[in-house]
Amino acid sequence: MMETLGRYRIQGELGRGAMSIVYRAYDPHIKRVVAIKILRPEYAEHKAYRQRFVAEARAVGTLTHPGIVTVFDVGETAGTPFIAMERVDGPSLDDFVRDQRSLPLRMILKMAMQIGDALDYAHRQGIVHQDIKLENIICTSDSGNVKIMDFGIAKRRSDTSWKPDEHGHIAGTPHYMSPETLRGMEVDGRSDLYALGVMLYWLLAGRTPYQATDVSDLFRQILNEPLPPLIPQYPDAPEALLQVVRTLLQKDPRDRYQTGAELIEDLRQIDDVLATQEQSWEGKRIVPIRVRWTMVMGLLVAVTVAIGLGVVHNRQNKASTGLAFDYGFTLSRLIADQAAEDLLLEDHVALRAMVAAMARNRDIALLQVSDAAGIIVASTSDTSGDDDGLATSGRTLLQSRDGQQVFSASNSATGRIMLFATPIRYQDHDIGSLRVGMSTEGLSAANRTTVTAMVVLMLVTLVVVFAGAYTLSRRLMVPIELVRRALWKITQGHFDSRIRQHRDDEFERVFSAYNAMADSLEARMLSLHINPGSITGEYVASADAQPAGADSLAKTHEIKTAEIPVATVPNAVDRG
Repeated sequence: MMETLGRYRIQGELGRGAMSIVYRAYDPHIKRVVAIKILRPEYAEHKAYRQRFVAEARAVGTLTHPGIVTVFDVGETAGTPFIAMERVDGPSLDDFVRDQRSLPLRMILKMAMQIGDALDYAHRQGIVHQDIKLENIICTSDSGNVKIMDFGIAKRRSDTSWKPDEHGHIAGTPHYMSPETLRGMEVDGRSDLYALGVMLYWLLAGRTPYQATDVSDLFRQILNEPLPPLIPQYPDAPEALLQVVRTLLQKDPRDRYQTGAELIEDLRQIDDVLATQEQSWEGKRIVPIRVRWTMVMGLLVAVTVAIGLGVVHNRQNKASTGLAFDYGFTLSRLIADQAAEDLLLEDHVALRAMVAAMARNRDIALLQVSDAAGIIVASTSDTSGDDDGLATSGRTLLQSRDGQQVFSASNSATGRIMLFATPIRYQDHDIGSLRVGMSTEGLSAANRTTVTAMVVLMLVTLVVVFAGAYTLSRRLMVPIELVRRALWKITQGHFDSRIRQHRDDEFERVFSAYNAMADSLEARMLSLHINPGSITGEYVASADAQPAGADSLAKTHEIKTAEIPVATVPNAVDRG
């Protein structure tokens, strides 16, 4: 590697292209780091290449625009032509997008407007870039400021001798080539706008319009195939923006935007619509805090109350069921003791009379007295013999206590009952058995009443919580909206905007921090002798990002340098 090139001290290689090499170099005359671009040795040997390289570089050297990497010096030393240009900090747009994963729509619009403005300026100076692509756009800030670099194959529109070189190579990168370029026709600024359309297609859809496995098939598609439908990765991408891309990618240059200024006008209108939506929150797919907090609080309370009511209902049901068991066991024992003497004397008439009298109790759904052989001698149901009329398969033992049992049972006449089975004893001898069926309707009605009351209580609680949470969240939105409006004014360049309201909570600190930020920004603007009210706002990447107006002004007072990525293109195409 060479150590010097003219007065420049070479510090290292930055990258290589198909026709050129780019070095990092130091200019001792002005004490500045620059990027030096030279022809590859195999091309530098040919006088025609050297002359064309220098002529193109001098043409580009006349361009002075904030969106174009500046050319400082053009010359030839020891038979090696070179271009000394601004070394800019930042990744290429290709790398920037891959790092960010996805760019906000307004940032894409901001980049497109900057590129369109730079191209419009170059085209008005008679310069066509001819290799606009992601790798030749460098990002100078995270907020979306960009510059066009690598005018190495640019040409003047007045140069009618421009044509494929002696090897038949056409200047450009395949995916970004316009149809007229592939046909070998005279190209102008509309060819650059076509390439910008390919870039926008890629930024919105994540791919270039035409996909092919080889260059010849790609060229065939660009020349003959209709534009594939643009399916953006952004659900909220406006149709107007998609139409802009379609217009840029028209095969006939006459159907495209004729100048970058025309393109910028449409892009600015789209950006204004998005800015208005952003300001009014109409375009944001958000869940407002007042709704989010209300729903979250309501859900938490609903779950808590539901669990609590479930526990309470379960315990109350157990308690009421226990009371029903106590009542049933006690009543069954009293009836069994009363029936013991009549059963021992086989006084069936007396037993039937007792059963008939007991049947008038609404809580007793079934009453049966059986002798020691299991024969039913008295019953409230139409049964005889040893048939108790109950579905034994449907019985479920619930509890046993001192020889007594209670089942959950049912039959066609009584429905679901609690069946208490109690032995009839006389002087500690079993002489029969008693079955008492207690209706569960009263217990079920009590449970339903309890559940209804609990549900009503839960609903009332939820209504109160919803109302309280919604009211509190709406009150919370007042200072948030105040800060949002103040920040929006900052993005518009109104650095004299202050929050005058005072509070006795944490928002007072937020207001103070905002006012301190505005004081600092206004002081910086005044120190630069700039009227803050005249600064127009630019896109702000996030709520806490530096205002675009201040960022762009700072860039005019500071030149940052960085390595310039040089991408390798297919051998079928040369680029400088």
